[in-house]
Amino acid sequence: MNVTMPDGTVIRNVPEGTTKSQLLARYQKYKQGPVMPPPEPSAMSEFARGAGIVARGALPTMALGAAGGALAGPPGALAGSLALPAAEALTAGANVVLPQSMQIPSPSGAVQGMLTRAGLPTPSSPQERALQMASESLAGAGTQIPALGRMATSAATPMGRALSETLSQAPGRQIAAAAPSAAAAQAVGEGYDNPYAGMAAGAVVGAPFGMGVRQPMGPSRDVLRDAANQSYERARSLGIEIKPDAMASRMSDFQKAMRQQGYVTGVYPQIDAAFNQLIDTTRPKDFAELSALRKIIASGQSAIEPETRRFASILKDEFDDYVLNLPKADVIGTSSEQGAIAWQNARNQYSRLMKGEVFERMLEDAKLDVSKFTQSGTENSLAQQLRKLSQNEKRIRLFTKDEQKAIKKASRGGTMQNMLKFYGRFAPTSSVGALFGGGASVYEPGVGIPFTLGAMGARVGATNMRERSVENLADMMRAGTVAPPPTSVAPFITGGRGAFTPIPGLLAQ
Repeated sequence: MNVTMPDGTVIRNVPEGTTKSQLLARYQKYKQGPVMPPPEPSAMSEFARGAGIVARGALPTMALGAAGGALAGPPGALAGSLALPAAEALTAGANVVLPQSMQIPSPSGAVQGMLTRAGLPTPSSPQERALQMASESLAGAGTQIPALGRMATSAATPMGRALSETLSQAPGRQIAAAAPSAAAAQAVGEGYDNPYAGMAAGAVVGAPFGMGVRQPMGPSRDVLRDAANQSYERARSLGIEIKPDAMASRMSDFQKAMRQQGYVTGVYPQIDAAFNQLIDTTRPKDFAELSALRKIIASGQSAIEPETRRFASILKDEFDDYVLNLPKADVIGTSSEQGAIAWQNARNQYSRLMKGEVFERMLEDAKLDVSKFTQSGTENSLAQQLRKLSQNEKRIRLFTKDEQKAIKKASRGGTMQNMLKFYGRFAPTSSVGALFGGGASVYEPGVGIPFTLGAMGARVGATNMRERSVENLADMMRAGTVAPPPTSVAPFITGGRGAFTPIPGLLAQ
């Protein structure tokens, strides 16, 4: 039979015995249609939501810091960046003693409410809350450190200047540590419902970024170069100089010997030009000339052609060996006591400068090797260069026995450095690290996210320690001693709304 519904719709072939109420219920369900799941968010909407959460974390600190800076300069910027967390801390302390009816509303809650009304998304998952905390901590670090750096020179009192300078040390590393350690602290603290666990996680992730902070020892390269130049000038004023004919003869013989290494005159212009300068007898071989000759040779080490770089390295080793072990017969005027002392001082300073440049060159080459060591980066490049130096019998002979021991020790690395290097292999800079860390983060965010951030921090820490060891070697050579320079290995620990680190570090928010 056919039935006409109240809206005029005719339903045909209705089975006998179907009541009007049953038919009406079925018809209403039919009219409503199937329940469709909500559409999957697009990549653009996800990006916009992430950007909104980052803005929610960063805007309050940046706005207050900028306002304070506009009113009172660097101290105002610092005070502004600390205003909201300081007010939150005071409010929490007051609410402990106030009765329930007189409780003070949370300043942070009021600010977050304003941001919500302004249209910024509210974090709804542990990952989003970790992202907001990372953004907030990064904004705090980015506001505080520049202000502290300016206050280090402009503070009214010596104590204020000293404190500002200490707190603003290693700004790049402090800013780099802010976001990952804050995110780890938030994720772990929320995942385990334990703020102390979050604090520990932030410490673990932030600590490697502090490794490598140090105070250099001994004279700088420029200071030592000036001192060597003055010593050579004094030696020359006493009638002491290298015989140009003696150096020309030695370098000419070596040019012929290099043919056994594959060198052919006329094929490698940069090496030819270096030899032409080395065998020139018209210029006095004072410190300025020795430095210029060494730069000419070293320029070949940056050549595009691998063979040119190889020949330049061989030639520089031979040049350094000759200058540092110069026969007395090749020097004029060392018979007098004053002349001998002046010449010894000049050679000593030149030797320290030259040996320091060996390790400065390592650091420069490591930056160029980043593309070659895409997974392990600077740390592996420096480790390989140190091992090659310690295994090269001719090059290592330029250093004293104590210096050789220091070089070999640095090439092996310390226990902590090697542990960080191993942990850093799980950082998402390789397919294996990305797969392991990404899978763990999806399966158990409370464990996977801190583990991955910790691996990233460990990789940075291992690199910092390797760079520090090479910088220390350069300092040792320039200072003329193998005593290690004083270091400050202070973790950059962030959590909550900012950093609460031991000096050097950011101010506690």
